[in-house]
Amino acid sequence: MGRVAPHKMVPTEPAADLSVGDSVIDSDDDDPDEAIVIDIPAGATLEDWEYETDSGTATAADGNPNYPADAQLVVIVFRSALAETVPDWQEIDPEELAEKADHAGIKQYGFPTGRLERIEPGAMAAEWLDGLADRFADAGWTVTQDDTELTVEQFDEEYRITADGTVEGEGEYRTPLENIVEMERS
Repeated sequence: MGRVAPHKMVPTEPAADLSVGDSVIDSDDDDPDEAIVIDIPAGATLEDWEYETDSGTATAADGNPNYPADAQLVVIVFRSALAETVPDWQEIDPEELAEKADHAGIKQYGFPTGRLERIEPGAMAAEWLDGLADRFADAGWTVTQDDTELTVEQFDEEYRITADGTVEGEGEYRTPLENIVEMERS
């Protein structure tokens, strides 16, 4: 687990428009996982975030050579680890989120602001809906999609399909839709 060492530098850039609790992805990763910002330590830079490797102690600056060492430090955890370990994390006061994650033993990562891209919460979990939307559109359904859900309509029946696979709506197509969603997710 990483930790913030005594400040060695002063950040030359602000934490952009990120806030504690924001959902983010690593923009340098070709296959990113959703993460949650748990801390933006005032005055802390990449040079201040230390973690252990097989070769010894390293800093976030060492792991991010394409970013300035004096970039503002942003601390994240993966959403899946946070949700699994601290199920009520969304109800926790943002000032307490880092402490709760630390107490739960969740691995934390230090990133430069410029490497993180804010996303809609749950958007990564909803990526599978893209293929489903195409399937329904090809079959003649009217499809409306946002980051975390899909609405499909045909013959005056409307159904909402959420990122977790829930099918909402009443009508003769509900059971077949639930079966299609189950197949798509497996």
